[in-house]
Amino acid sequence: MRGSGPVGVIAAVAVLAVLSGCAAAPPGRTEVGTRPGTVHAAAQLAAAREASDAVVAERVPAAEPGCSAAVARKGVVLWAGAGGMADLKHKIPDTIETRFDIASVSKQFTAISILMLQREGKLKVSDPIARYVGGLPPWGASVTLDQLIHHTSRIPDYWVELDEIGIGFSDPADQAATLDAIRRATRLEPGSGFLYSNSNYVLLAEVVRKTSGLTLPQFLDERIFTPLGLDMVLAPTLHADDIALSYDDDLNRQEAGWTSYGHTGIITTASELVRWGDQYRKSDIIQQDFFDGAVYEAAGEYYAAGMDIEVDGDLNHTGRMGGFVSDFTVSADRETTIAVMCNGHLSDRFGIAKDLWAIWGRPLAE
Repeated sequence: MRGSGPVGVIAAVAVLAVLSGCAAAPPGRTEVGTRPGTVHAAAQLAAAREASDAVVAERVPAAEPGCSAAVARKGVVLWAGAGGMADLKHKIPDTIETRFDIASVSKQFTAISILMLQREGKLKVSDPIARYVGGLPPWGASVTLDQLIHHTSRIPDYWVELDEIGIGFSDPADQAATLDAIRRATRLEPGSGFLYSNSNYVLLAEVVRKTSGLTLPQFLDERIFTPLGLDMVLAPTLHADDIALSYDDDLNRQEAGWTSYGHTGIITTASELVRWGDQYRKSDIIQQDFFDGAVYEAAGEYYAAGMDIEVDGDLNHTGRMGGFVSDFTVSADRETTIAVMCNGHLSDRFGIAKDLWAIWGRPLAE
C-alpha cells in the first residue's frame, strides 16, 4: 500500500539525508541512532524527522487509540514517533517506548525458526506435519512443513472451529485448545495454491517445540531475541504498564482471550522491529532458504517464509489481532525498514506507512 503522501515534496531531500549520513537526534528522542554527518546532512535529516512528526500529528487523532512508528537504515533507527492514546480511560498516551502486539508480523519469526532447525538437521521442510504433531486427521500425513510455511496446506483457519463450539475472541483458548480445534478440521479447503490460514503457524510452533525441546517463546528468546539484543517477547495477551490496550471500531476495549502462538503474539516497539529488519540485509539468521519455495500469491506477489515479496522487490507483512494492527516493510535493497503499529482497529496504519515511505524512500504507487 504505497503512494506519494502529503509531505512527499521533501522525499528527494530526505533520501539524500539518509544516504549522506545522520546527525545527532533532537533532545528527547532517545531511541534514534546517530552517526557523524555534515551540517548539510544534519539539516536534511532534521527536515525528514520534522515531516515524519507531522505525518503522525495529521494521521493519528490525539484523543483516540494511537500509533507508534519508526524508520531505520542499515539497522540504525533514524526516526521514531508516536501519537494518540495507549489507554483511553486513563488518558495514557502512546509513546515511542509503548509496546504493541505486532500480530501476524510475528509469522516471519516462526518460519525462520523452522529454517534454522532445518539447517541443523533436526527436520526437513518436506516432512509431513504428522511426524511432529499427533492426532491430526488423514491430511496430516500429506501436508508438509513447506506447505504450512507458504500457506498452501489448505487447512481451515482455527477460528472457524473455535466459533463452532462457541469460543469467541474474548473467551479463553490456549495453545492446546487451538491445536484441538485444528485437529477437528477433517477436510481441507477445496482447490490448490495459496490460502492464508493462521492454523499453519500454530502447527509450526509445535514443530519447533518437538524438534528443539523448547517452546517457541523460549526458542525465540534464546536463539534470536537475546543474541541480537532485541527487546521482544512472544507472549500473547501480555499485560504491562507499557503495553497499549486494544480497541475495536467503536473505541471499546477488545480484550483477546486467545493465547495460542506461532501466528501472532510478539510484543515489542516500532524501534525494535525496524532494528530487526536489518537481518534481511545481511545476517546468519536469514539466509537464501528464506526465498526457497516462495509461492505465487496474487497480483505478482509471492509469499516467502512469513513475508510477502512484493512486485517491486520489497518485503512486507501486515497484522491484525483484535484492535492491534501493524505494517512492516523492508525495502527492495534491504537497507531501509519502516514499521507502524497501532492499538485501534481503524487506525490509519497504511496512510502513515505510505507517507513515511514518501519521506524516507522513493515515492511509492498505491
